[in-house]
Amino acid sequence: MQLNKHRNAALALVTFAGLTGFAPVAKAQMGQLHPTLYGSTELDTRHSQFYLLGLYVGMGGLGWSPYFNVNGYLLHYRPIQSVDATSSLTALSPTIGLAYAGRSGGVSFGGGYTFVHNENPAAPGAESGGKSGATVSFGAYSNGSGRRALRTQLLSNYNFGSHYVWARGRASVPFGYSTRHPARIGAEVVGQGGGLNGNTSNSFQVGPTFEYGWTPNFRTTLAGGWKSVGGSGLSFANGRDNAAYVKLEFSLSP
Repeated sequence: MQLNKHRNAALALVTFAGLTGFAPVAKAQMGQLHPTLYGSTELDTRHSQFYLLGLYVGMGGLGWSPYFNVNGYLLHYRPIQSVDATSSLTALSPTIGLAYAGRSGGVSFGGGYTFVHNENPAAPGAESGGKSGATVSFGAYSNGSGRRALRTQLLSNYNFGSHYVWARGRASVPFGYSTRHPARIGAEVVGQGGGLNGNTSNSFQVGPTFEYGWTPNFRTTLAGGWKSVGGSGLSFANGRDNAAYVKLEFSLSP
């Protein structure tokens, strides 16, 4: 167990060093720092709550540039769904990486480490994993053209310590026919799961999304729909659980 922790920590340091060494030679237009504060709250009918707050700092301009991201989250859940007892898990997850910004899309690659308190590798809904470990992440987005331009986004993360993967895909179009309309409607699909030693969990959810741009720098997203959660071990002795969920997100770019 201790050897695995040392191996994961070493992997994180190697990833950090590699990205830091590559950043100076990336052909990026190094503008001013662009911080974004973001957060989310998700509740479901399985008595599970997830709260996240994060900060992303990137560079302006087109091309390759480095970025830094850190987020912390609290997961409140029932380890055994048929028992009323609840548990809480907290985590802090810093990441550094490289992002490429084009005129109509971009990609990003990152590496970091997730520090978890009250570890449970199979905790359902722990986006960056329920056990401390090195992480890698990937993101991609595309902005379409035309009056009802389709925007797509993919975000994903893998935690080597808990063998846990999380991925989310979204697509949206303007609510009206005006390109200046502040609202967008769309849909999301989320999949996550992992665990160790025969104790695993997995979760799949799908539902509509509604985004609203209150100002050029402040946006909220409301999502909700259907979720299916299952796994192996005592936690899911009664089989899969189906639930409704609702989620509220915000992003603020000063």
